[in-house]
Amino acid sequence: MIKKVLVLYLLIFAVLNQSFGGESVVKTIYKNGLTLIYKETQGQGIVAGSIFIKGGSYEDTKEKAGLTNLTLKLLLQGSSKYSQYDISKFFEDSGGYISVSTSEDFSNIDFAVRVEDLPKALDIISDIINNPTFPEDKLQQEKSNIIAQIKARKEEGFAYGFDELRKEIFKGTNYEYSPMGLEESLSKIERKDVLDRWEVLKNSNRMVVSIVGDMPFKEAQKYLKVFERIPKKEKFEFPNVDKKIEDIPCKEIKREGAQSTIMIAYNAPTIKSKDYIPFRVLNGVLGSGFTSRLFQELREKRGLAYAVGSFFPARINIGTVVAYIGTDPKKTEESVKGIRQVVDSLKEGIKEEELNTSKEKIIGSYLMDHQTRAKQAYYLGWFEMLGLGYQMDKVYPNLIKKVKLSDIKPLYEKYLSKESTCIVIKP
Repeated sequence: MIKKVLVLYLLIFAVLNQSFGGESVVKTIYKNGLTLIYKETQGQGIVAGSIFIKGGSYEDTKEKAGLTNLTLKLLLQGSSKYSQYDISKFFEDSGGYISVSTSEDFSNIDFAVRVEDLPKALDIISDIINNPTFPEDKLQQEKSNIIAQIKARKEEGFAYGFDELRKEIFKGTNYEYSPMGLEESLSKIERKDVLDRWEVLKNSNRMVVSIVGDMPFKEAQKYLKVFERIPKKEKFEFPNVDKKIEDIPCKEIKREGAQSTIMIAYNAPTIKSKDYIPFRVLNGVLGSGFTSRLFQELREKRGLAYAVGSFFPARINIGTVVAYIGTDPKKTEESVKGIRQVVDSLKEGIKEEELNTSKEKIIGSYLMDHQTRAKQAYYLGWFEMLGLGYQMDKVYPNLIKKVKLSDIKPLYEKYLSKESTCIVIKP
């Protein structure tokens, strides 16, 4: 155990030295309200960035579910100065990429290019943001693509199970449906809806831009001024949705397939809660990796699982932790009971070794994730966008390391002892 801890600390020192140490982070707030985070690195001449836009699928109505995701997809289909081909060719020729994504609470534009290509990359991104064309033919094409993805999810036990689970967890809120939307809502979305949605999102007050790369900030400043062109509109605050998981019997859904997928959701802290960090460690004990209780008990000892674990999404609203298992249909009831038994075993407390193993996994994974400039940019911007401050990126591993057994002890009773929601997908 001592050897494992020593190896971990050496890894932390090495990666912190590479990813954090000696590299200053500059935060600038432009007159239009946009927040810029810039971190200079030394390396192979690469710059990566993440543009966070506060506002995701939560703002879509059920009738227009999927509108935000569709709007973001269409951003890359052309602007007043650059065609879809021009955009794709430039980033590919640079050996980089540009991509978009949408979650429930925020949207993203991510990119990476060679240092010498940063000026043109920023000019393209500026034109995409300020002057997208949203061509009608591309609208129909993207709608068809997304609907195909929605249908494909129904063929995957895990994805289908979670889509059904979210209907129970988030019932009565706009978190109820996936950011991709619904087949019936997407078919009704028109170009005007997309234009109107982008006018709302194209707001410098909603944006945090995070860039990490091998160019001095003083040199990059003149190129970064393109973000001052984004119009300033009303300030945005994330909604506060006060909803808890309700205790309901398992809902069983029949579908074709060779295995059963079981998901049981419990209440958990949101990312701004003081319980978030210790609960992250508790989830590591419960269901993260081969050393977790769910894996050891249900797969190794009982032989119930094809796949088993738990996941704890970082959420602004309605914190949840989900324990899951893929199993033989004949073992469905035994697996449901098994998950609940393992979760309930947490009330007896956890061992010091389990605590340390969980912390090692979390810190190691987090630091290894920072090996790319793209991930460094993402984390800096993500923490800033959430209101926790970009500094959280550097202190997060230390916060995990400081978690004690006494921090974890109250969490079972507070979050896991009562309500749960369960979905069983069974052939």
